[in-house]
Amino acid sequence: MPRTKRKNKSSKLSIQKRWCTEIKTQSNMDISEHNSNVAQHSCGKRILRNERISMQEKSVLEQENVADTYDGPSYIIIDKNTLCDIFKYTLCGICNQSTLKLEFGHKCGFSHQLKLVCKTCSEQKMECFTSLRLEKKSNTSTPFDVNVRAVQAFLAISGGHASVEKCCMSLNMPLMSSKTFNEIKCYINTVWELFLPKLC
Repeated sequence: MPRTKRKNKSSKLSIQKRWCTEIKTQSNMDISEHNSNVAQHSCGKRILRNERISMQEKSVLEQENVADTYDGPSYIIIDKNTLCDIFKYTLCGICNQSTLKLEFGHKCGFSHQLKLVCKTCSEQKMECFTSLRLEKKSNTSTPFDVNVRAVQAFLAISGGHASVEKCCMSLNMPLMSSKTFNEIKCYINTVWELFLPKLC
């Protein structure tokens, strides 16, 4: 059997090399094109996400501005010690002493009774609740506005009394009793269409 010429062998090898490199460069081009497409897609997604976040932030800011101008019931969370400190240096109109003290009376859910008393002359300056009661629309007893809003909020996010308890414990707030929660839940169910315009 005759031996193959070296020329034929080397030409075959060079042909194989040439085609292999072309295939490699083609696949490299495909990979780089794919990577650039992925990068453009992820960049586009990132831009859309950033726009969506900025739109959400804008909408939150708009809601905050609306809440500032709204003259109906609105609420803030405040530390009781900070609230008491407001009256620390306020003078009593009768004895002219800075001994006014804010006392917390009984509570109903999230509504607390506040009493402003002078310790020197024992004069009670003010007494009120931290939330107003809703207008009487039916035979049921009218709950405080803050309690109705809180229960409605927890029901809207599919939470029950256990969720209210967790929230209160996290904020170190007095708990709303399950009895109060269920009473307000019944109130919401019975007079839903009557107080709905107030909450909007």
